[in-house]
Amino acid sequence: MKTSYKRELDHNYLILEQEEFQSNYQAGMLIKNRIPGLLECTLSRMDKDAAFYYEITSRQNLCLVLERRRLTVFQLEALLDGLLRTAESCEEYLLDTRALLLDPDYIYLDPDTWEFSFCLFPCYEGDMKSGLLELAEYLLDRLDKEDPGAVALGYEFYRMAGEENTSLEQILTKWKSTKKPEEKTEEAGDETEEVKEAPGAEPDVQAAQIQAVMEPLQHHSERGETTFLKKTPGLVLRSENPSYPSMEITGEQFVIGKKKDVVDGFIKARGISRFHGKISKENGIYYLTDLNSTNGTFLNGGRLEVNEKARIRSGDHVGFADVKYVVDLSGELLYNKNEREETFSGLISRTAGKEKQNDI
Repeated sequence: MKTSYKRELDHNYLILEQEEFQSNYQAGMLIKNRIPGLLECTLSRMDKDAAFYYEITSRQNLCLVLERRRLTVFQLEALLDGLLRTAESCEEYLLDTRALLLDPDYIYLDPDTWEFSFCLFPCYEGDMKSGLLELAEYLLDRLDKEDPGAVALGYEFYRMAGEENTSLEQILTKWKSTKKPEEKTEEAGDETEEVKEAPGAEPDVQAAQIQAVMEPLQHHSERGETTFLKKTPGLVLRSENPSYPSMEITGEQFVIGKKKDVVDGFIKARGISRFHGKISKENGIYYLTDLNSTNGTFLNGGRLEVNEKARIRSGDHVGFADVKYVVDLSGELLYNKNEREETFSGLISRTAGKEKQNDI
């Protein structure tokens, strides 16, 4: 099975290719119907070979989403509910659930609603027990350990997946029979309160703390305007538009998008996808990757394919939809007027937050 991705107009596709393909019942049902719980699919024939195009527009795979967050009981239940509904759809359409790809790279969801869509590849007859156990192990490593419900459910799913002579239908039926009706669970971490200023802190102390934090910033004159010059050890995306902030990338993975609570670089602009693009560092080299964005990720004017990864160098121009940046590897970040005010405000907030923690 060969995997690739492609963008056509406003649609993004996951493509699975099969050599020496012979039409079968499952392929016909998948292509001719919109089956609840399954990614929509079309077929392209090339002589004896075939390519299955799965619609993934506006969805992200589970692997990417869980890079940025831990699983709560609400999210884990949503995954199992999605699997259950998909298994029921497969039964209704006489499809074999062993053709479901349970690798997190092929499980897609809407990051806002946690509505899942699964990939059924008609040419695949996997070991369901092995696939379930590997999925359960993957989920265990990504549980929110502070959520007792998530931990309990995660280990129960792992236990059931490890039972002898089990199947997806048996596990989900058993889980459904033991599931108790509960009130809707709030998704942890989505509505957290911002840290307020520490009460009672002496003005002189606060001023000294802010001054200490501001020491790395120096005044720098450019074209008659005062800006801040900040030294940073990583890559900098220098904004070409003062309406959008520049970004400094110091970690190994840096996701950019408009879903503020889970991305590293937040861009509030029309045309930006929730998970739009990613910058990663591998062996000292930086790469730009498109994350199934609707309006594209660009490198030096060229549009990347879905999930395409390309090396970036100092001086390169990158764009997320219509928001453009210049890559800077010199370790200097120039702030414009708006960014300077936001930075100063953020420093005050963080300083006050540290003071509050010290008081506790």
